[in-house]
Amino acid sequence: MNSRRTARVALMTMLLVGCAAAPDSETVELQIEALNASGVDGTVTLEALDATTTLVSVDVDDAGHPSMPAHVHAGSCADLVPQPRYALENVVDGRSSTEVAASLDELLSGGQALNIHRSNDEMDVYTACVDLAADR
Repeated sequence: MNSRRTARVALMTMLLVGCAAAPDSETVELQIEALNASGVDGTVTLEALDATTTLVSVDVDDAGHPSMPAHVHAGSCADLVPQPRYALENVVDGRSSTEVAASLDELLSGGQALNIHRSNDEMDVYTACVDLAADR
């Protein structure tokens, strides 16, 4: 009888520890707006994977642009610093998903924007942008 009780306590402890070890991830969705009459608009979803990594997922209407480079830049959509802070996977057929070595809080701390370029050959033409901000 005593061994059954011990087994039950051990099982309950494992279940409680297992539940506590699975933290809820935080997710923020922002609207990406078209630039230069490109027709490229949609959303970016930022999901905290852990304290230092964020999954950045882009889902846009590609408006006929099959592969568009994307980056997180310092600055804002209105005043972007040309040198990217974080490179993202190209937006291919309207979708991109990249693990970024930055916390969700760091990405949303302000002073950064996610920018999409027309193509690898036309990096100076911006098709869409969203300011990353902590308004969540």
